[in-house]
Amino acid sequence: MSDEPQPKNHRLLGIVLALVAGAALVYAAVSKQWLAPGTAFEPLSLGLRDMSQCGSAFGEADCDHYSNSEFVQHMRDFGGTAAMNTSGAFAPMGWVTLVACLLAALGLFAAAGIAIAGKHPDLPMTPPTLALLAIIVGIITGCVFIATKPGAAGFVGAGLSFWIFGGGCVLGIAAAQMLARVNRPLDPDLMHDAMNADEF
Repeated sequence: MSDEPQPKNHRLLGIVLALVAGAALVYAAVSKQWLAPGTAFEPLSLGLRDMSQCGSAFGEADCDHYSNSEFVQHMRDFGGTAAMNTSGAFAPMGWVTLVACLLAALGLFAAAGIAIAGKHPDLPMTPPTLALLAIIVGIITGCVFIATKPGAAGFVGAGLSFWIFGGGCVLGIAAAQMLARVNRPLDPDLMHDAMNADEF
């Protein structure tokens, strides 16, 4: 590898992409818009950990809050089609996706910070590597989370947070690759002092 510094525009673009992608992944981790109501009779707000279902009873807003595992059990209690279209993988995949989003965001923010400081640390695992691994895991588990959503077909569909998550993953992959080159440790000069005149 060459020790020549990366072009300034590559460094700046990598930093911007990392910050945007990290923010998108943090939003996806904490938001409750992963699933959008389809044929659901009452508004649903569903995130990676829990959900809220709000309706109107006697003219007053009435909301129920469940963890995702409780929501799956709630759907199974209905029986029939709702029970048949529930998966035990739904809740665990939500938790794994949440952790993956946060780890990816941490890696991207750390990589951006190192690039801003102009450092080239020699670490056992670099922040861009952490971000890439977490994004790969998150893409798999996030898609399984959506695919195993409870209820009959059309009951709920992919919501805004899922698309923001997807965009954050794409930008995060690009940013991690760019910052991996910008932040990589400089190669040592093996020829330094190779021809020291004092030795002759």
